[in-house]
Amino acid sequence: MRSEFNEPVRRFQLDWVLVEELAIGPAPRADRHLDRLYGEGIKAVLSLCSPDEVVLAGGLAERFVHQRCVLPDHRAGRLPELAELEGVLVALATLLREQGPVYVHCVAAMERSPLVCLAWLVSRHRQTPERALDYLMQVHPGTNPLPGQLALLGRLGSI
Repeated sequence: MRSEFNEPVRRFQLDWVLVEELAIGPAPRADRHLDRLYGEGIKAVLSLCSPDEVVLAGGLAERFVHQRCVLPDHRAGRLPELAELEGVLVALATLLREQGPVYVHCVAAMERSPLVCLAWLVSRHRQTPERALDYLMQVHPGTNPLPGQLALLGRLGSI
């Protein structure tokens, strides 16, 4: 039995990478998470995890444009391939152009969603991978991509 006094209420953390353009955070699992996304002006949600990894809030598809582009994380036993990352960036560009502000998430917003945001900063905003990582760690302290994921950033072209 859960006690309100024993367990702290975890706040749904949404961090703007680029204000009114690109936001990052964990998987939205509850209606209150969707309310927060709506209140922040999010129009589309880009999910990087499979349906088997996390159950998303029930009204997500009714309230937002939702697209899923699954990338592997550390549990998959492989790194994302460059083509997979580039495909996610194309999807992100389309959502931004057609819908407006996008919320990018994986399960915990530590590996995959930071990787996509870093790739966006490198490919679209011409940041070096190091500068993009420094910036993202400031605006989203949970950023913790794997070294092999970071190596992909140097191989990206402009999207």
